Formats: sequence, structure tokens, C-alpha cells
Amino acid sequence: MRGFLLERLKRRRKRAARAASALSHIAERLGLTELACVTLLHDRLFNACTEALARGWTTTGEITNLHHLFDVYHKMGGNSAAAALYRRALTLPVRDLGGEEGGPNEKNQP
Repeated sequence: MRGFLLERLKRRRKRAARAASALSHIAERLGLTELACVTLLHDRLFNACTEALARGWTTTGEITNLHHLFDVYHKMGGNSAAAALYRRALTLPVRDLGGEEGGPNEKNQP
């Protein structure tokens, strides 16, 4: 009987070790996925903000988009470099493009 119980205990420990290894792998992949998301959000924020700042004005559609991007970026632990650009972009004059916000002609506006 004792041998039987020891064998069962060994099998359970092996299963537990495999499960722990799988969980560790999943946690590592999740961490990399979160890092990738923050990196992409940072890139998108950086590009959108620097484009608007270089142009000297923005639109309500761009501001709404920046709010959405920054909200998630901030919640995921994004750094202050993008936050500084975001705050500067929010101070730009806002132009009304007559319902064409976010459209392909937006960059061609005076």
C-alpha cells in the first residue's frame, strides 16, 4: 500500500511541475504581450502628437483619438515621455474640418 501511495504522490508532483512550467510560460508570454501593447501605443501616441505639433493645430477627432490612446497607455504603465507630448498636443488650436475629421484630406488642410 505504501508503494502505491508513493507512486501516486510522484505522479501528482510531476503533473504539478508540468502545470507550474506551463503557467510560467504563459505568464512570460503575457508580460511580453503587455510590453508589445505599451510599445505600440507609445509609438502611435508619439507619431500622432509630433505630427499635430509640427502642423501647429489639431482636430476634435484627433483629440478624441489621443484621449483613447493615452487612457489605455497610461493604465498600462506608459512613461512620461509620451505624456508630455500628449499634454502639449492638447494645447494646440482645434480646427473644424466640416465633418471630414480623420479622413484622408485632413493633412492637406491649411
